[in-house]
Amino acid sequence: MSAETMKILTRSVGLGPRGGRKRVRPRSARTVVAPPPAQRAAVWDRPVPVPHNAIPGGAPPLVWLLGAHGGAGATTLQRLLAPAAECHRRWPAPAERESPYVVVVARAAVVGLSAADALLRQHHAGLAGDSTVVGLVTVAARPGRLPAQIRRDRALYSGLVEHVWHVDWHEAWMLSGHDALPVWSPGEHSPGASHHRDELASPPADIRSMGRELVDAITTLHYSHTSGERS
Repeated sequence: MSAETMKILTRSVGLGPRGGRKRVRPRSARTVVAPPPAQRAAVWDRPVPVPHNAIPGGAPPLVWLLGAHGGAGATTLQRLLAPAAECHRRWPAPAERESPYVVVVARAAVVGLSAADALLRQHHAGLAGDSTVVGLVTVAARPGRLPAQIRRDRALYSGLVEHVWHVDWHEAWMLSGHDALPVWSPGEHSPGASHHRDELASPPADIRSMGRELVDAITTLHYSHTSGERS
């Protein structure tokens, strides 16, 4: 995606080059071993196909959601996050005027986190096209607190990214189709606090927080990159 396209997108949501998310120190690239070919995702050799109605208003995706495995939750997040689109388990190249920004999505389970680790190592090894990984999103596999083993694995594997987010279990989503899910858009106002808030009426706090921090992180990366090009 061109710099001008990114400027238009960031200006449209009223964002500037700022961050605020707690940083996660990545592991040194020298310690990263590329995964075997069977554990890698392919790279698109053409623009990622996006349904015409995937992004509200017809804007191009600001960020790609790369599911690390089947059932990771990328399709659900595509609906919940207005600026995001699924890249169908392949890395974007990216093509001209296509966003380079990617978030890896995985279920918070041993198999899911292991698959995410393989994709992140693939990226660090330079085998994932020219995309830029913004962070990792883990999606709850069950209600309640994450088991200790999953928390340990998540902390270990997240050393390969700068930002990590977690989506809690939302029972109402399990009983609804994607079209019934709420949509978070940049710049929207948070709903008033309520103990009985309908999870299908508006995005919950974890989605709103992740959406704001994700767009802020991309904006910061974009301005950092364009500043480096000018210097």
